[in-house]
Amino acid sequence: MRTTVRNLIRAMCAVRRRARHAGFALCFIGASVSANAAAGWTDFGAISEFNQNPSTTPGNEMMFVRVSVTVNPSDPGGCFVRDGFYFAVTTDLQKRLFAILLTAKTTGQNVKLYVTNTCHLWGFAEIQGIVLQ
Repeated sequence: MRTTVRNLIRAMCAVRRRARHAGFALCFIGASVSANAAAGWTDFGAISEFNQNPSTTPGNEMMFVRVSVTVNPSDPGGCFVRDGFYFAVTTDLQKRLFAILLTAKTTGQNVKLYVTNTCHLWGFAEIQGIVLQ
């Protein structure tokens, strides 16, 4: 076991040295469901799609929404679907978000979204706030 761990550490150091010589900074971070992003407000945009996956698929506990925004402060590397957002609908706050999104969609009003520092594995930014225009 110690030999295996020692060999793994040596291999990681060798990769790190090579990456430094190539001009890259290399970080070893444990695998995670979410990637880092920046928190903040988007601009106003129209809702183009709601997506609730079936109960037999991954992500079925989340509501996914597409909003035609041009400003999205989330990290484009982790949240690569630039008009895609998600949230669970379990807490009272999240239920209010969902109600406001439905109101915006049915009345044709634009929304501004507050994105957190979390990206879903599928590239959507998590939302925790909303402004109805």
